[in-house]
Amino acid sequence: MNLRTHTENSSQNASYATLLSGILLSACAVAIIYLTSDHLSRFDLVGKTKPFAYPWRLREPSNMARITAWLGYCLHNLFSWVMIWLAKRRYEHFSSRMRGLNWCFLAGHILFFIAHYIQTHIWYDGLASDVPEVTALGSVALMLIVVLLLEAPRRGLFWGHGKRLPKRMWITLKKYHGYLFTWALTYTFWYHPTASSPGHLIGFFYLLILLWQSALIFHEFHRNRYWIILLEIMVIPHAVIVAYYQGNQLWPMFLFGFSMVFLITQMHTFKLIPILKISIAISFALVVIGTYSYFGRLEQLHEIMRIPLLDYSIAGLIILAFFFFLPGRKTQIPDS
Repeated sequence: MNLRTHTENSSQNASYATLLSGILLSACAVAIIYLTSDHLSRFDLVGKTKPFAYPWRLREPSNMARITAWLGYCLHNLFSWVMIWLAKRRYEHFSSRMRGLNWCFLAGHILFFIAHYIQTHIWYDGLASDVPEVTALGSVALMLIVVLLLEAPRRGLFWGHGKRLPKRMWITLKKYHGYLFTWALTYTFWYHPTASSPGHLIGFFYLLILLWQSALIFHEFHRNRYWIILLEIMVIPHAVIVAYYQGNQLWPMFLFGFSMVFLITQMHTFKLIPILKISIAISFALVVIGTYSYFGRLEQLHEIMRIPLLDYSIAGLIILAFFFFLPGRKTQIPDS
């Protein structure tokens, strides 16, 4: 083994160790939330009322809860934006090791997690007492849609096609996506109290993994295509678990809706032969029909189209906005 090969293997091992550290750290944080959740039983919550009325809110919100939640969110968001700005000024190339700003970014996220955890146990309410739940859902949905556009040069948007997008759009999204994503993540993070329902636990694990990804700015693993697709599809178990425990029989819509996005776009990250892609699509269709038949809901089969239609419609609007209203309409995108 020559020196170059040894160095590449060492760098790869370091990257995987960094990834595993983030997963373990996120899992430990979620375990703390779960193991100490009994202390939250003293709070009087609104509970389930109507769709999209967030249940995990105090019946009588306090001013201190509002002040601490909004202050925590604003500081966390500002901190993240400053870290991104500094990293863009300091680093020009990606590295396989954690550098100073990566460690600072990570330490900041840990401190803000601790702050939010304490804030929940003292005052409980997050931002949910002041803003509707759809804002938190929409912020993360927008982030995932922008990821579809960012990854389009590598895998396309529709069955491997649609790689040639407006150059100005791709450059702008590549340059500023970090600010958008950290806003979405910190806003959603402070929207929810650190409660221990199944939806909260998997949701916080997902959020913490995504915050870890933000701390990996200019780290090689930050742009690893397989790591990115894992982050994208983690929305599936989260959405399914939340919908299942709400008891409204909408979990198949989320399961197969997000899976359709995987089938149409994300699957093409992998260099699969055409016959295998077609086999996966046919198997998917059979599983969908079988599931809806089993639960006697074939007449609701159309609902699985809602998520893909929403995602691709918004993606299309973003493309049109850049194509028609901003300069640089050429479709040639530089090599990623």
